[in-house]
Amino acid sequence: MDRKKVVIIVKYFYPIKRPSGISSFVYELARKMAKEVDLTVVSYKKEEDNESKYSHDGYEIIKIKKSFPIQSSRVVNKINPDSVIVFSGIYQPYKTMLYFGLISILLKSKNKYFCQATNYNIEKLPNIFKLFLKTYKSIIATNDHMSKQYKQIGVDNIIIPPAVSISDIESRMRGEVDKPKDARIGFVGHFYNIKGPDRLLEAFLKINPENADIIFSGGDGPVKSRIEQIAKNDERVSIIGWKENIMPYIASCDILVLPYRSSHSVLGTSQAALEAMALSIPVIGTKTPSLEFLVRDGYNGYIIDDDAELEDKIKYLINNPEKIKELGRNARKTIEEHFEINKITKTYLNII
Repeated sequence: MDRKKVVIIVKYFYPIKRPSGISSFVYELARKMAKEVDLTVVSYKKEEDNESKYSHDGYEIIKIKKSFPIQSSRVVNKINPDSVIVFSGIYQPYKTMLYFGLISILLKSKNKYFCQATNYNIEKLPNIFKLFLKTYKSIIATNDHMSKQYKQIGVDNIIIPPAVSISDIESRMRGEVDKPKDARIGFVGHFYNIKGPDRLLEAFLKINPENADIIFSGGDGPVKSRIEQIAKNDERVSIIGWKENIMPYIASCDILVLPYRSSHSVLGTSQAALEAMALSIPVIGTKTPSLEFLVRDGYNGYIIDDDAELEDKIKYLINNPEKIKELGRNARKTIEEHFEINKITKTYLNII
């Protein structure tokens, strides 16, 4: 029996120098889907791409340089797949509608599915957004909050969260990272106000623990200079910058803290949180869509409401290693039961 032909359209994809949450998730999804279907991934050709076509892990990757909505649709129409899954990382609804609406109009396939992988930057979607969504056969929401946003404008949807491969994460843990203190707090993400690394730094300095250190990993951003200044004079504070393989550093942490001020532009469920919890590391996070449906307060981590509570939870866990282990066991269980890539891949295959 011939295998079904499936195309994934995603703007940024392997090979890529600095994978984002969406590209990392779709990469794992593609690896698993390619075992069951004839898969092609269509993405944008960046300057570092040496080729326009790659064969990788049992599927094809086609890179397109210019006019991505138009050219990607033309390429997909030539392939004539049974199904097309379109992933969006644009978090502004009107830009999303224009960009992926054009793709939808140009695609000939009737079996096209739209997944907004990142959270929108507004609470209520405009009613006109419904017209765009209705051009797709089915809409995939990546968390409960997004699903409710769609329902508010009368659009049925399926909730399929992002996921991680536990086996892949564990295979990338090779290499020990020095840990001079009893406890280590970690932050992974860009140094932007929205991600809240400054909130974590201030909480750490107020607690002023002697038995803990803190590592920040990410790219650039306006908050980075403040952390760099502190790190020069405080050996407990380190910036490790972007690493091709961040897993040994995450694995060295006892707690991951993600004090987001907002979730817009963040993967539907935070990739950093998923990866840490897969390694049995509890997460302290804020009540935002990327975290509140993953982190169950007091079970696999903590959801905090303000900076004072952030300080209290960090201080409590630093001084209670057994509680860290308990939360960590439940964090791992959460990923195994609900956010493991094999299960999520089966869900995608079932709907197409």
